[in-house]
Amino acid sequence: MTNNARDNLSRIIDNLYIDVILKHIYRFFEDVFLLNNIKTISLIIIPIISLFFCRAIKAKIMRRELVCMICKIPTLKKLGFLILTALLVTMTVSCDSQILLKNTGKIQPMEPTDNSKQTEAYHAVCYDGNSYIAVGTNGRIDRIKSDKTVTNLPPATTLSLNDVISVNGTDIAVGDVGIVLVAKDGENFKPVKSKTTKPLYSITSFREAFLAAGGGGTIIYSSDGKRWTKIDSGIKNDILSITANERMCMAITRESQILMSNDGKEWSVLDYNKFYDGLAEPCLFRNVYTEGDMFFVTGEHMNIPGSPAIMSTYDGELWIEHAINMINDKLSEELFPITANAIAVDTDQLVVACNDGKLLTVTDCSTCNKLDVICDKNINDLVAANGLIVLVGDEYWFDIFQSGNYRQYSISAAQALEDYNNGAYIVDVRSYEDYSQLRIKGSIHIPLDKLEVELERLIPDRSSKIIFYCAKGVKSQTALEKALLMGYDRVYNLGGIDDWPYDTETGNISGDR
Repeated sequence: MTNNARDNLSRIIDNLYIDVILKHIYRFFEDVFLLNNIKTISLIIIPIISLFFCRAIKAKIMRRELVCMICKIPTLKKLGFLILTALLVTMTVSCDSQILLKNTGKIQPMEPTDNSKQTEAYHAVCYDGNSYIAVGTNGRIDRIKSDKTVTNLPPATTLSLNDVISVNGTDIAVGDVGIVLVAKDGENFKPVKSKTTKPLYSITSFREAFLAAGGGGTIIYSSDGKRWTKIDSGIKNDILSITANERMCMAITRESQILMSNDGKEWSVLDYNKFYDGLAEPCLFRNVYTEGDMFFVTGEHMNIPGSPAIMSTYDGELWIEHAINMINDKLSEELFPITANAIAVDTDQLVVACNDGKLLTVTDCSTCNKLDVICDKNINDLVAANGLIVLVGDEYWFDIFQSGNYRQYSISAAQALEDYNNGAYIVDVRSYEDYSQLRIKGSIHIPLDKLEVELERLIPDRSSKIIFYCAKGVKSQTALEKALLMGYDRVYNLGGIDDWPYDTETGNISGDR
């Protein structure tokens, strides 16, 4: 290699090396200064410090000497070029981050290097009051109507989007490399500065503000979705999911850390596995969800591969695990593995989206759970809204069905007794003669042929929990179906009176409770 060629190669390396270093240094000092919101000072000092470091780096002759050494050995020329090329590509790829544009104040998303390896998928879905917004890999954002028509929204990035939320006309999607996209018109999503380059996995709303969480314990806060500030979460583990109700915010890590806040800014941390050491199976968490006053967490048991873990709490301190002893009248382990990805509440039951197209219905009864396989894709998220349940998953698969389609209507005697003691109604739909001979103590008698009239008179509240039984379970199933048509949602079929091992009574007494 001639001296001129060697000098040209060295010059190219210098320029590329400086460009890479400049990006790294600029991002570093940007994070340092913008952390404290000293924008003006950062814009002045960052270029000065960056140039100083770049000149110092350029002054070093180590790289030139390395080039010369490699190129002077004829047998290693090709190897030398390969090594130098690999180094340059590696340094360039390492800058796959969001770079602050000097003049616009906007974020230019740099695309991740491993997009081609990702399975194309919807990662999350939300309801905006009119339709459903689904987001996923390659920056895909689709609007799905209840009739299953799909509108592809204009792409704003090719980064993977991990979650989406819609509140009062503001739609926000978050994803890899700290990308935050905001739409005010329901269609045109635009990137805004998030103050982080960490991946964002989840977003929620809390008292008219927004909170997003992600890698390395990242939590960012915004009152309008456009201007974001960093919040100290107090942890370094990735925050996989965040949610909130009117009282408090809650977030979780895979390592069983539960973060709680009453204002969205000051956070306390509870380690579930340590707190319940020896009292409950240790878990790995995946998702947190809230419905009304309750919080629900999905995950898996660490010591039982493929076993889904589902916990609930009111205040984040006292947790109750929903036991899943049997599924589809089988021991639950016979149907493992089940990976619980996301959860929603369907009246008084839980609907859990799982891998491999599985949809798990969890009831208060530990032996009355139900598993349906509805597709051959991983189901990544779901939302229950407006009487419908919408599921999304891999390969941009989705489905929409009426709430209650996969509901479990069977109930065990033990659960029926517990529910009765808590205010549920037990209704005997046999003939008066059968009812007089033997009946469940405290049950109401409504013959099947009089159900439409008498049920409304005796139990006018259609939100009441009603448990039907008969001789063998056939008439009680018909009664259940009639009650559903009348608008009663929380109805169950106990089966036959022979399935009841508890107190019974005889005699001609009033059937009214």
